[in-house]
Amino acid sequence: MFSIKDAAKNTVFTFITLLICQGCSLNYGTEQNSEAKVAEFTFTNASFIRYEENKMSINLKAEKLEQYKTDGSSYAKNAEFKTYDKDGVLDTDGFCSLLAADTKNETYSLFDGISVHIYSKEMLIRANTLHYNGKTEQLTSGIDEDVTIERKDTSVTGTGFAASGVNRQFSFSKNITGTVKEKQDSESEAEERDEYHRETAE
Repeated sequence: MFSIKDAAKNTVFTFITLLICQGCSLNYGTEQNSEAKVAEFTFTNASFIRYEENKMSINLKAEKLEQYKTDGSSYAKNAEFKTYDKDGVLDTDGFCSLLAADTKNETYSLFDGISVHIYSKEMLIRANTLHYNGKTEQLTSGIDEDVTIERKDTSVTGTGFAASGVNRQFSFSKNITGTVKEKQDSESEAEERDEYHRETAE
């Protein structure tokens, strides 16, 4: 049987949002131990909700979830996730076609069609590959994988993306391009500016 775990390994996923999939995996790798190839638990059309201090902190929905006993890995197919701040306000939502989680080592990978919207930062991240290390709080892409960051009227795309949860900074190593949209003056602002110029001319 071809599992999601096997797919994840053949394909080689905000931030803390990845933590929602502890114990659920879709494994597409080649294992010598046959036990490691068979999911201990498999769920379809699954929904996972975590509460902290009686408030929802994480909400994950996936077409399929798999959990493996031998290595503690977890995988989710077509995963939609949301995270909430301590006041219960939506902070992040996103989607990826495949999510792989190694909770023992606190490493998480997202693949294909990734979008992560961080409302507190007014930021949208789009990518095809992302890796998160919970121990170092580092989020990285593949060295030659494009990542796009959109924030307000600015969009930046580059490869070799790296972001730190410690200093709240991100960078690209190469192939950086970007656009900045200029806002159009509102009618009232334009009228006020025209009136000022008329008064100055007089």
